[in-house]
Amino acid sequence: MTVFRTITLVLAVLQVLFTAFTGMVGAFADGGDLWSRLLLIVVHPLCAVALLVLAVLPRPASAMAYAVAALLVGNIVADVTLAQLIAVGAVKGDWWLPLLFSVVPAVGLAYALTLGIHGRSSPSQPVA
Repeated sequence: MTVFRTITLVLAVLQVLFTAFTGMVGAFADGGDLWSRLLLIVVHPLCAVALLVLAVLPRPASAMAYAVAALLVGNIVADVTLAQLIAVGAVKGDWWLPLLFSVVPAVGLAYALTLGIHGRSSPSQPVA
């Protein structure tokens, strides 16, 4: 579990930096509809920070892990939906770009669900 946590932590830091940068750029860019901007400016950074907090905490509660997992599922569903809308031409853009925002949340979802299933203890850290 320690390796998975370390990998998730590194990816979460990179995701926070990536979403912060794209959120700032997206806030000032021309074009895009309201839902695309909300996804870029609010949902992505919120989920990235939630994943980072989950990865930083040494022993988060199962409820917190499931709450972060729910946020990540919402993020992934929104990105896949936006990619489909772009692919059929309903929204302008590159269809693969929203999917890039789903890679780290997908890894984070696996991590959050693993934490939720194992509860407060992990196999490498027995409860005293």
